[in-house]
Amino acid sequence: MPAHFVAQRRLVGWTVLCLLLAGCGGSSQPADANAGRMVYIDMATMQPIVHDVATSFPAVHPQTGKPTLRPAVYCSTCKKWYPAPALDQVNRTPGAGLCPKDKTPLTAEGPWPNDSAAPASHQK
Repeated sequence: MPAHFVAQRRLVGWTVLCLLLAGCGGSSQPADANAGRMVYIDMATMQPIVHDVATSFPAVHPQTGKPTLRPAVYCSTCKKWYPAPALDQVNRTPGAGLCPKDKTPLTAEGPWPNDSAAPASHQK
């Protein structure tokens, strides 16, 4: 397959993943509070954080200024956010889209961290 087709497929895949992770669906918070925001995992602390949707990953953490934020996916069984697997892992590695703890499917939908309704400028 020509290289430009592979690059185009990869771009489409990332775009779809970003839209899914940005909360294209139901959420426990009001829609206006979540518009343009998504849940990330801070790879330095492994804690979920809500921040503006980024155009590239890892995204820059608003407090540290370091690129430590990766898109997050949620396990409804163990009630925990995990770093989303890279697209090449999802396509090539069996079980990449499953919870590492209980092996149930991960989703972009889940309860956002407690401070998610605050505007980005007011988050601590």
